[in-house]
This record gives sequence, structure tokens and C-alpha cells, in this order.
Amino acid sequence: MQVDGKTKVAVTFDPLDLLNFIKQDFMPMNLMCDRAEMFERRIYGRSKAVFECFGLPFDAEPPAPE
Repeated sequence: MQVDGKTKVAVTFDPLDLLNFIKQDFMPMNLMCDRAEMFERRIYGRSKAVFECFGLPFDAEPPAPE
């Protein structure tokens, strides 16, 4: 959304549409992280950060300590 006279633009989105869009990429992201031998805790943190970046709820339980 752009307002005349303003230099910044606001982006609006339906959270459910965004969630449906990004959920398709979590499996490939997790596979890449596994191949890179990342710890489960770091994969969890990366997933959580994506959700928090867009203000989406994230209620998955963290993995057990390694």
C-alpha cells in the first residue's frame, strides 16, 4: 500500500496465505540443514525465527537437548 507523499510503502498480507506459502519450504530447508549436519536445536531456532519475523504463531516444542 503506497500513500502519496510518503517515501515508504506498507505491505499487507493474509497470515494464512503466508503460512501456506512458506510451509512448502520447511521440508527442503530441514533436509538442507540435516545435510549440513546442523543440530536439531539450530534447525528449530531457524524455523522459529521465520515465524517470528512475520508475526506468525509458533508453538512447536523445542527438541530435546543433545
